Amino acid sequence: MNGNNSKKSKKKILLLLLRVAVSVGLIGYFLYTLSIDEGSVGAALQKFGRAFSGASLIWLIPAFLLHTVGFSLISLRWKILLKPQGVNAKFSQLFKYYFMAAFFNTILPSTIGGDAVRVIESKKLTGDTGTSMMVVIIERLTGMMALGLIAAAALIIKFSRRSGQEELTWGFVLAILGGFVLLAYLAHPKVAPRILKFLGKFLPVKIHSFLEKAYGAVAMYYRRPRALFLALSVSLLFQFSMVVYYYLIARSLGQAPEPVDFLLKAPVLVFLLMTVPSVNGIGVRTHVFTHLMKFPGAVSLSVEVIDLGMKYIYALCGGLVFLLHRGAGRNRGPQKAAHRLH
Repeated sequence: MNGNNSKKSKKKILLLLLRVAVSVGLIGYFLYTLSIDEGSVGAALQKFGRAFSGASLIWLIPAFLLHTVGFSLISLRWKILLKPQGVNAKFSQLFKYYFMAAFFNTILPSTIGGDAVRVIESKKLTGDTGTSMMVVIIERLTGMMALGLIAAAALIIKFSRRSGQEELTWGFVLAILGGFVLLAYLAHPKVAPRILKFLGKFLPVKIHSFLEKAYGAVAMYYRRPRALFLALSVSLLFQFSMVVYYYLIARSLGQAPEPVDFLLKAPVLVFLLMTVPSVNGIGVRTHVFTHLMKFPGAVSLSVEVIDLGMKYIYALCGGLVFLLHRGAGRNRGPQKAAHRLH
């Protein structure tokens, strides 16, 4: 048992080091190239300072408020996906859990922390870890699918205008939509049981049992596809709000990207922030805004700082919610004990 815990600890440390190395490497390389372009590190930082200090609050305030809109949408999506599992959760409760997850996502060097919190809390509602985990995974998948659909819609608009399209974006759309189709096929009730039966010959009993329970949660959405389509619709609204969020930050810094072009490229940024191993996406934003969006380096770095600043403010609010939630849980324990005595 101690050996297994030791292996898990080593894996976590290695993953942490990888994320730190990626973020440090990306930011270091970005600052190096920016200093070469501007003549020195000092000149580069001065240009960044001018760009950052010139950010307009007229655009930043609605961008900041969009975080609350986003939390509301993904809380609704979570509620929709929990209902086919027999859980009629309160919207306010799920909204609170998302705020708590934001706290853990930001203070920990990965987005796994927040998802783990949501799995733990939703287990109290579903009564099963596998079901709770699969609901969170399906949430993530609908989010990725929505990104692919938004980029695909922008591609169609650009194609109708006979504008040039980025090869990277074509690849992104095909990979997302193709991957979703493949997953939908593998999870189909006529296919998945055969795969599980085959895996049962090799996997330990506990792991195989967990996978069977997890598949049981997925199968519910094949019986009730309306919930999945509703969740995907909410994901589209949420991811679109993320695109608008980054557009507003760009406008606050004096940039005026062409809306359809931004709608095409921003989903790539959001997808990379979800998938590239880094510390809170540090370094990913600057490179995407510089190389894909074609923003000046100082502006790209300003987007990084502004985005992180907003996320940390919401994370602090999430930390306060977590402390209040934990305190309420402790108070509930003695009350339950007293009730049993009576």
